[in-house]
Amino acid sequence: MILKKLYQSQQPHSVFLIDAFGASVSLTILLAILIPLQTFFGMPSEVLYHLAILAFLLFLYSSSCLLIKPKQWRAFLLVVVFGNLSYCLLSFYYLVTRWDSLTTLGELYFISEKFTILGIIVWEWKVYRSPN
Repeated sequence: MILKKLYQSQQPHSVFLIDAFGASVSLTILLAILIPLQTFFGMPSEVLYHLAILAFLLFLYSSSCLLIKPKQWRAFLLVVVFGNLSYCLLSFYYLVTRWDSLTTLGELYFISEKFTILGIIVWEWKVYRSPN
């Protein structure tokens, strides 16, 4: 409910909160589910660790922006947008190059993750372009 209100408000600094939350969810899923249960998803552990490192860096960056609340927030948000896009593209690259090793569960997870992240990127871009 709170995240929904923040999402709808399009307040510049709420974007950093939502992004930090999303990165922490990705990191938690990677570390607590995908890596320990790697055989059920089929993505090699080394790939999952690479994605976890990037998710952690995105979490740190967005959390820092949330705490600092920079006046020139658009420049910082642009870094978030490109960071998320980089994560999405890297994950998509691994999805394509490791497709043969993925299980159906792995395919479903990584495809749905791409749509989720792309939706967040579109919203962040709208906030970036807003007149606020």
